[in-house]
Amino acid sequence: MTRRTQWIVFLVLLAACGDGDLEQLEQEAADCPELPPVRLGAAPSTAVLLNAYYLQDEAARDVRGGQAESPVLEETLAKAAALGAWGVRIHGFNDGPDKQGVSTIQLAPGVYDETSLRGLDRVLTRAAHHGVRLIVTLGNSWDAYGGARQYVAWAGLPEPQEGDPRFFTHREVIGLYKQHLVTLLSRVNAWDGIRYGEHPAVLGWELLNEPRGAGLDREGEAMRAWVDELAAVVKAQAPGHLVGTGEEGFDVSREGYDEAFWSGVPPASLFEASTSFRRNTASPLIDFGSAHFYPERWGIPSEATARSGARWISEHAALASQLGKPLFLGEFGLRNEGHFPLDERRALYRGWLRCAWRAGVGGIAPWMFAPDSRPEAWDDFTFYFRDGTAPEDPSNRYADLLIEAAGRAGTR
Repeated sequence: MTRRTQWIVFLVLLAACGDGDLEQLEQEAADCPELPPVRLGAAPSTAVLLNAYYLQDEAARDVRGGQAESPVLEETLAKAAALGAWGVRIHGFNDGPDKQGVSTIQLAPGVYDETSLRGLDRVLTRAAHHGVRLIVTLGNSWDAYGGARQYVAWAGLPEPQEGDPRFFTHREVIGLYKQHLVTLLSRVNAWDGIRYGEHPAVLGWELLNEPRGAGLDREGEAMRAWVDELAAVVKAQAPGHLVGTGEEGFDVSREGYDEAFWSGVPPASLFEASTSFRRNTASPLIDFGSAHFYPERWGIPSEATARSGARWISEHAALASQLGKPLFLGEFGLRNEGHFPLDERRALYRGWLRCAWRAGVGGIAPWMFAPDSRPEAWDDFTFYFRDGTAPEDPSNRYADLLIEAAGRAGTR
């Protein structure tokens, strides 16, 4: 099927679904109160970013192979700029034993693979060249690329598990992570000679990707103590950069949220967590609020998806704004093979992007931008800006929506 034929089929399907139904869905997703914008550092209001966690992995493979350039890195950064994206959110960690000798950065506590580090060096250097700023996540709650489990295992604790709560409380584990952060942020880039903690390509650092701390206290006090302690380390090493938690926006109660709405929308666990968005964002060492949104994964009913997204975005933006801080919606997504067909996903995405703009969100980053070489099945949420296509080509899914949102950024 040619691209032109695909586009025709898409338009036919769009018409068949009914413009009115899609318009209603978009309106529900965009139904947010207007709030003053709170900017994410130097970014324009409601800056659009891309998620491309894989860049260090790709660049390290190329450096190890003796390549002078990293094609996926160049493609991703160039396309981010073409889409009007102000920045890219990436992994700044790689502790996975399965990638040793390929792209793993930390082989053991305090033991580093210089070639893999040069891959991350290259990402920072090339991002600066393309004029793309980076949000860099420093570690992972999940097992991918090592994660919290790896640090617990390095500390010699029994039965390490994914998202292990001892990562946040055990002194030896915390010590290993702090030692790594100091080492990483003190590194001098081999390509451009700039220290990581001072690198102009970096807008901000996230303490961890999606910390939940399941099993910690129900008031979120242990997680807040961890946030304060680790954020102080990052602040000391990178005083000119922003610091965020990297959390999903869960909380310990519905206080400060639309209690009547959320009481009728499962799951209750969104507000029965061991981490508190309000408490963490209030830390004087945290510069921006962090939230994600995955309604299908979280079990939100499909009929409540549009309005749930609008409330999740606007309520977290309002809570952060009350503290004088911007909100970064670091991830959001609907599955390509989930409940919603493409036309409905597009309506929801367009609505949530409008909602973010109305609510004065600092930045918003859909999950997950893929280079052309990545297959459709690589990730449940992939979207593209394929070579030789127009942004609105349906094979790209959301590229045109991001260009539209990027054009709106900074207009408030």
